[in-house]
Amino acid sequence: MELADRQRAKEGEGRGILNGHGVGTFLTFLAVGGLAFAVNYAAFYLFYDSPVASILPGKDSEANLGFVTHPDARLLVASILAVEAAIIFKFFIHERWTFRRERRNGWLGGRLAQFNISSALAAAIPIATINVLSAAMGVSPYVAMFAGVTIGFALNWLWSAHLIWPKATDRPEKPN
Repeated sequence: MELADRQRAKEGEGRGILNGHGVGTFLTFLAVGGLAFAVNYAAFYLFYDSPVASILPGKDSEANLGFVTHPDARLLVASILAVEAAIIFKFFIHERWTFRRERRNGWLGGRLAQFNISSALAAAIPIATINVLSAAMGVSPYVAMFAGVTIGFALNWLWSAHLIWPKATDRPEKPN
C-alpha cells in the first residue's frame, strides 16, 4: 500500500458514529450530557415543585392548545423551560470544552441559534416523553424524563458530531 493510500485509510478511521472526534471527545460529550441532565432536573424542580413555580399555572390546571387539551399546564411549561435551560448550558460547555479544537464559523449568537434550532427535535423527545408517559399513562414525570433524555442524548451526539461541530478537516474554509 502506498503512503498516500495509507494516509487516506488512516484519515477515514473512526468516521462512523464518532465522525473522527475520538473517544475522548465522546466521553466529554457524555459528561456534558450528564451535567445537562442535572441542569434539566434542577430546572424542572425549580419550575414544577419549588416556590418559584407559583408564578406558573397551577398543577393539574388544563391548558387548551387548540388541537388538544393538556391536563397539567405547569407540567408542560416546566418541562419546556427545563429542556431549554439544559440546551443553553450544553451549547456553552460544548463550545468551550467538548469541541474547543474545532473551527468556529460565524458569530457566537448565530451558532447558539443554530444549536438551539438543531436541538429542537432532540428537545421534543423528552418533552413528548414526559407529557405522554406522565399525563396520559400515569408514569412519574421524573422517570419519563429519564427515558426521553436517554433517547434525546443519542440523537444529540449524532447531530452535534456530524452537523454542528464536524471535524475541522471535514468542513471547507468559508471565505471572510
